[in-house]
Amino acid sequence: MKILVIQQKMIGDVLTSSILFEALRQKYPNAQLDYLINEHTFPVVQNNPYIDNYVFFTKREEQSKKALIQFALRIRRSEYDVVIDIYSKLSSFLISSFSKAKTKISYYKSYSTFLYHHNVKRLETHSTTDNLAIQHRLDLLKPLGIHAKDISPKIYLTEDELLKGKTYLLNQNIDLSKPLYMIGVLGSSENKTYPFSYMASVIDTIVIEKPSCQILFNYLPKQKEYAFSIYNLCRPKTQKNILMNVFGNSLREFLGIVQHCNALIGNEGGAVNMAKALHVKTFSIFSPWIDKATWNLFENKNNVSVHLRDYKPEIFTEPEKTYKEESLNLYKEFKPVFFMDKLVNFLKNTSAVQIINKSILNTDKNHFIASHPTKTQTAKISALIITFNEVKHIEKVITDLSFADEIIVVDSYSTDGTLEKLKQFDHVKTICRQFTNFADQRNFAIDKAQFEWIVFIDADERIPKNLRHEIIAEINKRADYDAFLIKRLYYFKDKRIRFSGFQTDETYRVYKKESVRYIEERIVHEVPEILGKSKLLKCTMPHYCFESYEHYKSKMEHYAKLKAMELLDEGVRPNPFHFIIRPSYKFILNYIFRLGILDGKEGFMICKLSAYGVYYRYIELNRLLNKT
Repeated sequence: MKILVIQQKMIGDVLTSSILFEALRQKYPNAQLDYLINEHTFPVVQNNPYIDNYVFFTKREEQSKKALIQFALRIRRSEYDVVIDIYSKLSSFLISSFSKAKTKISYYKSYSTFLYHHNVKRLETHSTTDNLAIQHRLDLLKPLGIHAKDISPKIYLTEDELLKGKTYLLNQNIDLSKPLYMIGVLGSSENKTYPFSYMASVIDTIVIEKPSCQILFNYLPKQKEYAFSIYNLCRPKTQKNILMNVFGNSLREFLGIVQHCNALIGNEGGAVNMAKALHVKTFSIFSPWIDKATWNLFENKNNVSVHLRDYKPEIFTEPEKTYKEESLNLYKEFKPVFFMDKLVNFLKNTSAVQIINKSILNTDKNHFIASHPTKTQTAKISALIITFNEVKHIEKVITDLSFADEIIVVDSYSTDGTLEKLKQFDHVKTICRQFTNFADQRNFAIDKAQFEWIVFIDADERIPKNLRHEIIAEINKRADYDAFLIKRLYYFKDKRIRFSGFQTDETYRVYKKESVRYIEERIVHEVPEILGKSKLLKCTMPHYCFESYEHYKSKMEHYAKLKAMELLDEGVRPNPFHFIIRPSYKFILNYIFRLGILDGKEGFMICKLSAYGVYYRYIELNRLLNKT
């Protein structure tokens, strides 16, 4: 099953809507779950273990009708079974209508009901435990028979990102033993920004209550002038506690810094929602025209919010959004004195957060952050990789293996920067060893593994999240299996190679340590000897083995040299049959009978190089014979 969720809005919406994937994964553990979002919002859902693929809606599609239609046609070719349209705007209507999905779900709108099979009406009131933003989204899953509860948005930072955040703060002379507060001094627009003088009063109160605290301002580079205006309105004593130039250069860096703060305080908006998703305490000030009932995600002692309606309800005779044009005047009515007692009580409750952050940072560096959902497996896993000059792939494959309890890389003295790249990953154990042959190198890596189960993949292979879930589920079933096969899908750059001899490739990539040994007589295309029962997994593994013509040619020559050594040991002596018939047969087999012709020009090139590899092995064998 393939499911597409569409949410082309801002960071807060994209983050909030990501809760659907946790519920969908529980219902459909092996489904492909894709998220269509604006490309700039990706950092808040990066590393989400429940999302398989991201489909980016770019400015090109926003600005060009032709590009939008082309985009919708690409979605159509993806053949999704279910489309859930949370965005519910013109562009998502078009995308949904073009899709071939047999189940289309969206919110009820009188003018678009004919496009969807299920039109879900939004609630007008909320319960005491859930807020409307969460409820509205989860209600979209009811047509699929999913009645989810107790799911909150989460942001997944790697331990590397946490450590970088900590290192940056220490280098800026931040004392992490003292309270650290991030202040959202500015909203996303003027009508979402608490008056400057009022915000300065809030910051003064924080420093009065927590004299040793350190204050960081959250603002965009283009807002620097306004941020300094608020700084200048603060008391001189307060200004001494404010560090104006401490901020992240990217959204992920900002998140790594926020994770170390005791609380985020200030204007309600995306930063507040991100802090909540990181389990950082928040105190948010709502704009008068924003509905607090919808956006006060998980109101409790750790997440406190205030709204003018709380103190002057008589002003609001209509829904909040009707006061958008009056928001600046209404803000003047929303004086800090109204909620100072609430703020002071909140500050008293922030001292424990730093202890929590310290416990995260002191976790074993061989692991990612413990709150990562995929770390719930009970069986321990060793992930193994053998590398040589894999700088293009190594970071991605390390990220894919984040669910493992240890990651070991056996490198053959790479010269392209792979080893330097590996030094960035403190949780990865790197061993340099001279290459002998693939079987010997794999057996060496297996001997270094600590745990019962091994996931052994090549650097140019990927483990999508649906495959990751299946691996963990199968291992934890404790069923009578000792090894698992995975079908690989081959790609030339980003194009899928469906034929050319690669359509039936299945390989062992998951097995028990004591149940496998690679046959060292096979020094190329190494074959594992498996003791016990095996099973083919349902999910597939992308294999990005062809980067260019030259890359594949050099790979074929490398394999040919190793195969020639194997043939030399077997006593094979080349003749015209080997030089002419065998390469020709290889090309005809792959290009004609294995339908390489259907892979287009890439198929022709691959089949040609496969034949060349056969030819080259006998050239190399002849060279070895002449040396002896």
